[in-house]
Parts: sequence; C-alpha cells; structure tokens
Amino acid sequence: MPLQVEKTRDHVLGYPVDLVSESAAIEVIEEAWRENRALHVVTINAEMVVASQKDKELDRIIRKANLVVPDGAGVVWALRLAEAKNSQVQRLPGIELAASALASAARLGQEVALIGGRPEVMDKLVEELPTLHPGIKIVAFQNGFFDKTKEQEILEKMAETRPKLVLVALGVPKQEFFIDRYRQLFPQAVMIGVGGSFDVWTGFVKRAPITFQKFHCEWLYRLLKEPWRLSRMAQSLPNFAWQALAEVLAKRTGRK
Repeated sequence: MPLQVEKTRDHVLGYPVDLVSESAAIEVIEEAWRENRALHVVTINAEMVVASQKDKELDRIIRKANLVVPDGAGVVWALRLAEAKNSQVQRLPGIELAASALASAARLGQEVALIGGRPEVMDKLVEELPTLHPGIKIVAFQNGFFDKTKEQEILEKMAETRPKLVLVALGVPKQEFFIDRYRQLFPQAVMIGVGGSFDVWTGFVKRAPITFQKFHCEWLYRLLKEPWRLSRMAQSLPNFAWQALAEVLAKRTGRK
C-alpha cells in the first residue's frame, strides 16, 4: 500500500478507513497505473459497516481492500467522534471519486471498462462519457442484466481488453462480491464499486441538491425519494451510531 495512505489509515468499529482527500486518492490510483498493479477501492458507509459485521465474506473483502474511503456521513461522524488521526477528515463520496478517476483516465490515456446498470443506462453512459471526459478510451462495457451462466465468459472477454480502470455498478454488497470474485482477471486494474453512479451520470436519477450534500444529508434525500429504504436504514444506522458511541465511551473510560 502506498505510504501516504498507510500513514493516514484509521478505523471505524474495527474497519479500515483511509483519511485521504480526493486529490490524494487520485494520486494513489495514478500511482497504481504507473506501477501496473491492481487496486481495489471500497467506498465505505455506515450501512456497509453494519452489513459487514453480519457477513464474513464482506468483512474479509473490506479489510483486504487497498483503499477504503469514507463515503458516508456516518463514518465521518464516527471518525470525528473518536478524534481521528486527521481531525479535518472529510467525506469523500464514491460518485465524485469515480468521476475524477474517469477524468484522470481520459487525461492519461488509460483504458476503461464499465459493468452494471440497466441496458438503457449503459447505452446512454457509453454515448455520453466521451463528451463528459474527452479522450476517454472505453474498451469494454456490459450492463448488469446478463445471463449468469455466461458471467465468467463475459468477464474473461472483458479482461482481454486489459482495462486499467474498471467501474462496477451493481449495488452494495453485490458489486464488492463481484469485484472480489473477478479481480484476478484484472491484475493491472483499479476496480471501484460505484453503486448508482451510472444512473446519476446519465440523468436517470437525480443526485441530492447541493444543500443536502453540504450538510451531509444525501441519505435523507434518497430516503425521501425512495421510502422503501426506511426499513434498511432503520436497522443499520441507529445500530452503527450506538456502537460508535459505545466504543468511544469505552476508550475514554479506559483512559480514566
């Protein structure tokens, strides 16, 4: 792992979080390209932490990821509550990191592969990315609706194009399992799970307004737009908050 990331690695409820700015994260990605080595980037939030506590495979995947950035406001809150090594730690939304990675890939001539999303979303994405990122080299793409019996074959064909950046939009935790299963096929690629980023970039889904982003309330906007998320959030977010508070209290009591 690059030195600048190792120096700023902290933990939330035992899970690694790298306290990096967007520019520092892109530097790590570009360094991986220069050295022709693989890099798995995880964008962690509170729901993922709680899910990982119940799933050994997801737990393993997060712990062995090369770069884990604080995507969720809950993770940033927990870091600040625990007096993180970098007291100025800021949220690094995965959608913004992925967009910057695409811009960097276009600028440096690195090949890109795209996986996930509905067929109409992928079609529009492949059409619009060259306009958003002039010079981008999309060497392979596959929407998320394909015959599972042909999954291995599809990924092997994509791997033949030797992409250096692979964005996987299958949702959490499916995309993390997917990347872990096939990362050996892409030994020189930076792989990032990007959730619903394809939908946002193509205009099929609107991202939260700037006000919600500024106050770290994108989760609330998503909840208002997609009420079905309530049961999932109601189970994970309070659980995460109580655990984070208990951990801090235990440490402070121990110090006393």
